[in-house]
Amino acid sequence: MSAGPYSDVTDLPGLSGDGDEPVFANPWQAQIFALVVGLHQRGCFSWGEWTETLSTEIAAVGDKEESNSDDSRQEEADPGDSYYRLWVTVLERILANKTIVYSDDVQNRVNEWRNAYLNTPHGNLVTLSRADD
Repeated sequence: MSAGPYSDVTDLPGLSGDGDEPVFANPWQAQIFALVVGLHQRGCFSWGEWTETLSTEIAAVGDKEESNSDDSRQEEADPGDSYYRLWVTVLERILANKTIVYSDDVQNRVNEWRNAYLNTPHGNLVTLSRADD
């Protein structure tokens, strides 16, 4: 698998490695990583566009954190979660800007998943019905 200009996916910034395979703290992190790389490989956006947009978003978050610095704010348990949430935000932004996905579609899907997990008994697998797809 090629990840743009990187010969080895473990060379990607912010990605730790375990031998030859990337390591993710949660499955959703691996899924967003794979989705971004796959969409790039299919030509939905260039790797330069991805890194520029991600860098801009990271800088914006850093600026916001500096202006809101307060010792009472809680630190996130897993910084990787924050990083990969930025990947989700950036991917949504790029796909919306290219009108590949509309922001209303994303928000509708978020609402469908939220309703599904709120209405799923604890311990059961959360799924959307085929009618919701």
